Amino acid sequence: MNKPTLVFTDLDGTLLNHHDYDWSAAKPALKALKARNIPLILVSSKTDSEMLPLRQALGNTDPLVCENGSLILIPEAWLGPLGVEADERAVFEGYYYDYRGLPREQILAALNDMKPDYLFTGFAWMTVEDIARHTGLSEEAAALASDRKASEPIIWRDSPEALEKFAEALAAYRLRVVKGGRFYHVMGQCDKGDAVQYLQNRYAHHFGVPPWSIALGDSPNDLDMLKQVEAPAIIPHSDGTHLQDDALKKALIAPKEGAQGWNHVVLTLIDRA
Repeated sequence: MNKPTLVFTDLDGTLLNHHDYDWSAAKPALKALKARNIPLILVSSKTDSEMLPLRQALGNTDPLVCENGSLILIPEAWLGPLGVEADERAVFEGYYYDYRGLPREQILAALNDMKPDYLFTGFAWMTVEDIARHTGLSEEAAALASDRKASEPIIWRDSPEALEKFAEALAAYRLRVVKGGRFYHVMGQCDKGDAVQYLQNRYAHHFGVPPWSIALGDSPNDLDMLKQVEAPAIIPHSDGTHLQDDALKKALIAPKEGAQGWNHVVLTLIDRA
């Protein structure tokens, strides 16, 4: 095919193992992507404070999508090649911060209004110790996870029926709720799929032709991303179950969970490009 290729990937439970957050088993595929100059775009519910150190550890230099698509960070070096017109006021420490959702303050105000009617706990109502306990992160890492700018993870403690009403009520605030691997995420009317589509268009500008795109994920909040690409891949959970959707019947299912499965799928798919 020899078309320019992009790889979009979720992190927790996908490139990173669900329980220990390790990615060492993915090193062969990461090396292969660099050797072929294939951009690897990290797409996660994580914050920029969490993703930037990880990006550095991975040796990654590409744009990244934070907080389920609510925020895109584009390195200054990529602004010209991607044809992005950036507001200088939104450039911070070498990155253009493209806010695509609503500010966290606005989200928390809405959730505070809804607190009397529904049973849930958001990160804003939890201590760093609480967040560490619920995520399995160290307290230092949990502090980074709590540094949110455009979304709010919540632990849902109410019924499924109440969740439906909660989602309807959020719409009046121009918000939505998305299920992730560990939490539900309350955010603006945007998602990972929107961010992926935007970056596909920017890279089409850069390459001169639309790129062939791969995406890897494991959770319901990855569905919108997976539906945007030609080659979706699903990473199974530790119990062998995996994400299912009628639109993804032709998706490649990794043979193993976490970084091992990610490594296998990426090496398989980039040979089809």
